[in-house]
Amino acid sequence: MRKLLFLLILGTGLWSGYWFAGSSAIKSGADQWFADQAQRGMVAEKSALTVSGFPNRFDLTVEGLNLSDPQSGIGLQAPFAQVFAMTWKPWHIIAALPPQQTVTLPDQKLTVTSEALKASFRAKPSTDLPLAEVRIAGTSLAIASTQGWTLGLGEFTVGLRAEPALGPATYEFGFDLAPMLPDPGFLAAVKAVSIPDLPPADLPDEVEALSGSVFLTLSAPLDRHLGDAQPVLTRIELKTMNLAWGPLGASATGLLEPDANGFASGKVTVEITNWNRLPALLVAAGLVKPEVAPTVAKGMQALAAQSPDPAVLSLTLTMAEGRMSFGPFPLGPAPLMVPPSG
Repeated sequence: MRKLLFLLILGTGLWSGYWFAGSSAIKSGADQWFADQAQRGMVAEKSALTVSGFPNRFDLTVEGLNLSDPQSGIGLQAPFAQVFAMTWKPWHIIAALPPQQTVTLPDQKLTVTSEALKASFRAKPSTDLPLAEVRIAGTSLAIASTQGWTLGLGEFTVGLRAEPALGPATYEFGFDLAPMLPDPGFLAAVKAVSIPDLPPADLPDEVEALSGSVFLTLSAPLDRHLGDAQPVLTRIELKTMNLAWGPLGASATGLLEPDANGFASGKVTVEITNWNRLPALLVAAGLVKPEVAPTVAKGMQALAAQSPDPAVLSLTLTMAEGRMSFGPFPLGPAPLMVPPSG
């Protein structure tokens, strides 16, 4: 009995020592991170930083968070941010964000209001800490811009997950962003568009489905050597992408890889169901001038007439030799996937 009691006391002491040593290292490391960012010219401010959770968790709480980059004009202000990790698996981190925070962009500020907004980061238990999965999810999210537009989401998720069966540096990026509530002002602009021979806008206030799965292959894995390796995209496989918005539907699949000069090269096939709702969207978004919309609509109608179902428009986004086109419509230079060496 005495031996058992001794072992119990010894185990408790060792575990307590491990927790206090770990919590001290976490606090010290977090304080040092803020100091390092300030030395680099960033604004990195906080009103308090504490570590709790004894004995089973490391709970880091930062209050009065203010992070910003004066050069880019991008920043984040939040009343608090919390990061949790179980003591027996510190490579799995969960972050909880406040119900309201402010994101600063160069030309506007976004007020982000959410419910149960959480992010998780899980690495593989290895000395290199290779990424296993990162995920952001919430039960609702609303964004309001100082420029006057808004966007709302219901229950949503966005994630990046390692796919070792496809290679050591291949990841699946997946998202499910519906139900989505587009900006009411944008919807009103869509309904105000009138194009001859096309039906009036009848898109509902809610996007019923917006999801996708994309496989991304990088030049190096995402691990603790990320800063030195600086991986770039070497392959993008669009496995699925689906949109359902009332009568309007869309799907896309394709493959893109860099050519010899680093520009994206490949094809993405897009199918649009009830394409006759699309021109009004393009006009409202400012992508097509109102006076050009009838010509664009007639071009779409002619292309759709070549398919078995005239209500379905199938177009291919083609990138080749540094140029990009969508069906017969030229779009300009293709994006650069691999930056030039030197």
